[in-house]
Amino acid sequence: MLSEPTDFSRLILLRHPELEPSFAKIAVGGGEALVGRRGQAQVLRWLEIFENVAVAAVHCSNQPQCVDPARALAAKKQVELCPDPRLADQDMGRWQGRPWDELVQEDGSTVQEFFSNFGESAAPEGESLGVAVERMFDWWKEAAPAALQKTLVVVTSGAMISGFATAMLGMRLSRCVSLNLPYAGIGVLDCFANGVRLASWNPTALADL
Repeated sequence: MLSEPTDFSRLILLRHPELEPSFAKIAVGGGEALVGRRGQAQVLRWLEIFENVAVAAVHCSNQPQCVDPARALAAKKQVELCPDPRLADQDMGRWQGRPWDELVQEDGSTVQEFFSNFGESAAPEGESLGVAVERMFDWWKEAAPAALQKTLVVVTSGAMISGFATAMLGMRLSRCVSLNLPYAGIGVLDCFANGVRLASWNPTALADL
């Protein structure tokens, strides 16, 4: 059991639930997608997990795959729902909403470069993960002063969570793959005035085996 926030703020980072299968092979990025049946079951699991967790507010990306699950959790906890475009996944530019296999056929070398330098490279006319994470930092700088001794839940994409957590911990953005979360995965950061502690990461992993 984690100690209650006292001289720090707690961020519980939730990767949005699993999407409809039709979105599995698409570069969704900052676009809209639908949560699938398995994802809906994952939301119900969230409600169980958070039954006895005190939450001050639920923040989320303004994408429906994040807003809808976040709304269910906020309603259960009877707290404010705070959608924010700064928490949206990275803009994938001309790739957004298109199938990955089609993109590989058209411009395989650029796709390879994107993944080889993940976090630093951007899709054509899109933004890099590093730039997207800076947006999330802007959100946190605004939210942090009022968050002391409170627990905030944040629902967004896996890339945004791993990139943000990596940066908060002072690691190179290229290491963000080491903090990857599965769909509906949970990460917990305790944020002090002089640093950040990784309090828990994917605690339900063994239960999902």
